[in-house]
Amino acid sequence: MRILHMILSMTGGGAERQLAYVAPALSTRGHDVHLAFVFPGVNGERLGGTGCTLHRLATSGRRNPLLLLESMSLVRRLRPGVVQTWLAHMDLVGGATARLLRVPWVMSERSAALSYPASMMNRFRIAAGRRADLIMPNSRGGADYWLANGVDADRIEVVPNYVPLGEIEMADALDDPRIAADDELVVYVGRLSPEKNLHALIDAFAHVVRLRPRAMFAFCGDGQLLAELKTHVEAAGLRERFIFTGFVPNVASWLKRASASVAVSRCEGHPNAVLEAIAAGVPLVVSDIPAYRSILDDESAAFVPVDDVLAIAGAVVQTLENRVAAEERAARARAALGSPSLDATAARYENAYQHAIAIDAARRGRPVARSLTS
Repeated sequence: MRILHMILSMTGGGAERQLAYVAPALSTRGHDVHLAFVFPGVNGERLGGTGCTLHRLATSGRRNPLLLLESMSLVRRLRPGVVQTWLAHMDLVGGATARLLRVPWVMSERSAALSYPASMMNRFRIAAGRRADLIMPNSRGGADYWLANGVDADRIEVVPNYVPLGEIEMADALDDPRIAADDELVVYVGRLSPEKNLHALIDAFAHVVRLRPRAMFAFCGDGQLLAELKTHVEAAGLRERFIFTGFVPNVASWLKRASASVAVSRCEGHPNAVLEAIAAGVPLVVSDIPAYRSILDDESAAFVPVDDVLAIAGAVVQTLENRVAAEERAARARAALGSPSLDATAARYENAYQHAIAIDAARRGRPVARSLTS
C-alpha cells in the first residue's frame, strides 16, 4: 500500500515527532511510505535509512499559492492509496489535493476545541474536515471537537500517540553546565504556545524561588511565545534561574534530571509530554483539566487550578520539599502507564486507513479491497 503523509514541516513539534515514529513503522510493516513537507528539520533527519521516501515541496512558504499545485503534481505522480494530512496548513492544502484527485483522505487531529480560536483558517479547516473520509484524533477531546462540528462518529477513529518507553529508559544522564549538582530542576516540555498557560508558570516560579533558592526552571521547547516569555522572565528578575533550551533531541535526559515536571495547559489533546514525564518517573504538577484527569489521579500527580498562580507555586514547592511523597506519586503514575508498542500503533493506523478507504469506496460506489496489502 502506498501511503502519503503531508505536513508543513519536520521540525521539533510533537506531531512531527509522532510522524517520525509512525512512518518507519508502517514501512517496516511492508508499506510504501512517502512524506511531503515544505520545511525540513530534526524529525525529518530521523527518517534517513528507514525506507521512507521524503519529498520536499519547493515553495517559498506556507502561503505560496504554488503549494497546492506542487501537492497535486506529487499526488498525481505517486498515486497513493491514501493521503494523511497533519496540522492545519496541510489539512487545507493536502486535503484539497486529495479531494480534487479523488484519493482517500485521513485528517489528523492533534488537539482539542479550546486550542482553536475563531479564526478564518480554523473555520476553513472545519469546513474541510467535514469532507475528509476519516478524522484521526489522538484523544477523546479531539474526537468530541469533530462530533461538535458535525462529523459522524463512524468517520472518527481515535489513535493515541505512541510513547517511546524503551527510548526514555535508555536515555543518558543529562550533562549541562548551566545546572549545578544541587539545583532543583523543574521542567516544562512542549510547544511555547498560548494554550499552554506559560506566563502563569513564570509568575508561579517567582514565588517558588523565594522558598527554594536552588530551584531552576527549564522551558524545553520552541514556539511563537519564545521572545514574549524571555521578556517576562527578564521583567520578573528571574534570568539566572531560567533556561530556554529550544528544541532538545534528548528530552528524556532532561526529564530524568528533573525534580518535577509542570504542565498547566488550559486544554490538551493527547498529552504526550506528560506521558513521557510519567515514563521517566518524574513527579508531576498538572492543571485540573480532563486531558490530564484521563491519565492521572490525585494519587499519582498534584493537580492545580489552571489560573491559580499561588496554587501552582505551592504544589511545586511541596513537590520539591516532600521528596518521599512526590516520588511515591511518580511511581504510582509509572506503574499505571500503559502504552502500546510502536508496531501495535502502526497496526491501528493501518486499520484507520482501511476504514477511510472503505468510506471513500462506498461514497463512490466502488468495490473495497479486502486488505491494505492486497
